[in-house]
Amino acid sequence: MTRIEYKVEFIVQHETEENHRAAFLAQLSELGKEGWRLIAIDALRLSRSGVWQGKPGEGLPMLLMREVTA
Repeated sequence: MTRIEYKVEFIVQHETEENHRAAFLAQLSELGKEGWRLIAIDALRLSRSGVWQGKPGEGLPMLLMREVTA
């Protein structure tokens, strides 16, 4: 039997977009090694252009899921 687990993780915004992108991808890669897949990012904090509207150091929530075999 397979069941689904969900969890929320936070991505911390960095000063520069380049640093933020690198940290975001590294965090997703680590979570992916544990079987987690990104389902959604808090779209309410993104502008129409896709730029994050938070303050540096403030976390951006993302929803993750993975399948677990019982």
